[in-house]
Amino acid sequence: MKKYSFLATVLIICFIGSVAADEIDALIKQLKSSKLTQRLAAAKALGEKKDTRAVNPLVSVLKKDANWDVRLAAENALVSIGSPSVEPLVQILKEEKECFVRRRAARALKELKDTCDPRTLKNASQKDNDCFVRRVAARALAEVKHPEAAEFLDDAMKKKNLEIVSAAYAYYIKKGEAGTEDVLIEALWEGCYERKMVVDFAYCGNEKLKQAADEIAKKRGYTIAADWSGPQWGKVN
Repeated sequence: MKKYSFLATVLIICFIGSVAADEIDALIKQLKSSKLTQRLAAAKALGEKKDTRAVNPLVSVLKKDANWDVRLAAENALVSIGSPSVEPLVQILKEEKECFVRRRAARALKELKDTCDPRTLKNASQKDNDCFVRRVAARALAEVKHPEAAEFLDDAMKKKNLEIVSAAYAYYIKKGEAGTEDVLIEALWEGCYERKMVVDFAYCGNEKLKQAADEIAKKRGYTIAADWSGPQWGKVN
C-alpha cells in the first residue's frame, strides 16, 4: 500500500511540474504577441514566476520590444528572477549599441549589485559613452559591499572625479571621512541638483553638507521634508 501511495505522490508532483512548465512556455510565447497588453501581462507574470527559463526571452524583450512599458516590465522581471539574469545583463552593458537598452541593463544591475562583478560596474562608470549609464553604475558601486568597489570609490575621491563622487555620494556619507566634505559639496554643485541628493546632504548629520544643501534648496525652491530616510554621516548600514 505504501508503495502505491509513494508512486501516486511522485505522479502528482510530476503532473504539477508539467503544468507549471507548460504555463511558463505559454507565457514565454505570449511575449511575442502582437497585442501590447498580452506582452505586458506575460512579462509581469514571468517576473512573479521567477523561472530561469524566462531570462533569455525577457532579455530579448528588453532589447527589442517596440513598447517601453513592456521593456520596463521585462527589466523588473529580470530583477525579480535575480542572479541568473546578471550575466546576460552584463553582456548588454558591454556590447549593446543602443544607449537606452544599456540604461535599462544598468538599472537592473544596480538592483542586483551584490551578485554582479564590481569590475563590470567600474568599467561602465568610467568608459560608457552615456552619462546616465555611468551614473547608475557608480551609484550601484556605492552599495556594493566589496573591497574592490571601495578601493575604486576611494580613488575617485582622491582624484576628485566629481561625476563618480556625485553618483556614489551615499558611500562617502556613510564612510564619513573628515576632509571629504569640500569635494562632496563641489560634486553637489557640479551635479544635476538632484533633489534626493540635496535632501540627503541636508539630513545626513554633517553640518558643512547641510549648509551647502540648504543653500541649494533655497536657490532651487526645494522643500526639504522632515520625513527623511537616507545615509548618515559615518554610519555604515
